[in-house]
Amino acid sequence: MKSDHLFALDGLRGFAALVVVVSHCAAFGFLPKFLGAGLGQMGVMLFFGLSGFLMAYLYSGKTLNRANLREYAINRATRVLPLYFIVASFVALCFITLDYSLLKVFSWKDIAGNMLLLKGSSVLWTIPVEVHFYVVFVALWFASASRNFLKSLVLLATLQLSSLIILYVNGIDYGPILFSWLHVFLFGSLIGYYYEPLKRSIENSRFSALLSVFAWLVLLLAVVAPPQLRRDFGFPTMVNYLDPITVGYPMLLFACAVFSLGPFGFFKHPILRWFGTISYSLYLLHAFVIDGATGLASRGAFPTELGFPIVLGIGTILAAASFYGFERPTQKMLRAYFSRDRQRTSFA
Repeated sequence: MKSDHLFALDGLRGFAALVVVVSHCAAFGFLPKFLGAGLGQMGVMLFFGLSGFLMAYLYSGKTLNRANLREYAINRATRVLPLYFIVASFVALCFITLDYSLLKVFSWKDIAGNMLLLKGSSVLWTIPVEVHFYVVFVALWFASASRNFLKSLVLLATLQLSSLIILYVNGIDYGPILFSWLHVFLFGSLIGYYYEPLKRSIENSRFSALLSVFAWLVLLLAVVAPPQLRRDFGFPTMVNYLDPITVGYPMLLFACAVFSLGPFGFFKHPILRWFGTISYSLYLLHAFVIDGATGLASRGAFPTELGFPIVLGIGTILAAASFYGFERPTQKMLRAYFSRDRQRTSFA
């Protein structure tokens, strides 16, 4: 039976998608500028933390054998790849047949990066990163079976972060690849692996009131979290995946939401949870809506102040249609197919 606390993760996923939409609308002039330029990547960090959490929470307690590994691969692939390849194929087709660029696809190299899951363009960049983590997690899964999960995770995070800092100091920025974002996944994995004992400790803690106060402070810190806002006030910032606040705040928010501390129980709200249901479609499809809205706004079709509600409204409708009409039925069909294929193989 799914723990009631985990329902908040659905709402957190919806919140993360909305943060990305807000940030991208700000980048195109539909919202104040300080809500762009890095805020979207903070939303993406919530997605990455959630992925790490769920992988560790769902699989680290299972035996790593061929059957479970196959189930893991099928579940992950059928969840993220069908819609991704539909979108990537569409933008590739527009470039090849119409010489029209969508989602920053400007060359055959961009098309190859998307289709081969090497390095995605525009909003597609997160999916290769996500898939690459799925591969890395198998090593952590193996480590959990031998009770070396924490040691392996700490070692991996130490090597990654130290290397990342050295490269950054020397002016090398790898950007949208797993190497740059692995620490965010690992933080989520750490919370997911120890979720049950941590939850019990928090529920039985004598300091529950203090934890609630802490959660309220985390919520109040949201006013200084946007990277562009800090830049506007003259505060120094680093590249997003290394900046202590840009990385640290989403992880604090994530931890508070996972355990529903203080005001973060609102992530269980049905509306946010519904947005969590359609969040993947909303994330991948809203960029097309922004492109269309930007073109129309530049021609005077509507004032820029209406840009955000238009993008959110149309994006939500498209996302819901995608999820209920394509994502969910395709996922069920593919999982049923691979399940039958497994049964045929076992009797062969």
